[in-house]
Amino acid sequence: MPEPSPSVWMRPERPPRDRRLTRRQIVRYAVEILDAEGSRGLSMRRVASGLGVTAGSLYWYMTSKDELLELALDEVLGEILDGDAGERSRDDWRGALAQLAHRNRAMLLRHPWVLSDLAGTPNLGPNALALGEAGLTVLSRAGFAGADLDAALTAVNDHVIGAVTSELSWRAAMDRTNAAEWAEQAGEFLRRVAAEHPLLGGRMAATVTVDAERECERRFAFALDCLLDGLEARRATGG
Repeated sequence: MPEPSPSVWMRPERPPRDRRLTRRQIVRYAVEILDAEGSRGLSMRRVASGLGVTAGSLYWYMTSKDELLELALDEVLGEILDGDAGERSRDDWRGALAQLAHRNRAMLLRHPWVLSDLAGTPNLGPNALALGEAGLTVLSRAGFAGADLDAALTAVNDHVIGAVTSELSWRAAMDRTNAAEWAEQAGEFLRRVAAEHPLLGGRMAATVTVDAERECERRFAFALDCLLDGLEARRATGG
């Protein structure tokens, strides 16, 4: 079994023991489980059983479920990377940064378990590092430097995470409730809200017929444009 370390990425990857099993196979199957059931459904025994091997076979490649989560996280972060982002950033830093943000959002919607496991999992894999370098390169070429470089990238990443967290909650609520039936049952309540809080009441009533997926995408793009406008203003003034 590999020696424990702060991160699975801090030691060399072991070569496959035989042709039946590789670390990549293990990680890809773990991602399938995570997508279907979240981290609660993931265990070394579960992965081993699905791959038709013993749980002990997995420990040749990783020491624990936590390390498997590290590997799975970096696997899906690779979906965000885009080979032309660096070239595009030379002339269009806003477009390049927006592209990374939209691809990040799409990845998180495909793999919502990432949001719950991101904070407690070391983020030191090759895809994570390449993704961070790509974002910093875009902003550096735009003129950001030093601590502002870090803060600008964090602002964009925080927007993505916050927006997707809110979107997933809204979608879950919409899935549990038929909007038309809810509006009919809550009609009197909505009228009271509108009487006391007309702007809020109007917007609450408008959500009854809204297409949640399109509206979430529109709101994400709107807020991202506002954020990029702010970064553009700071870049232009040098502050």
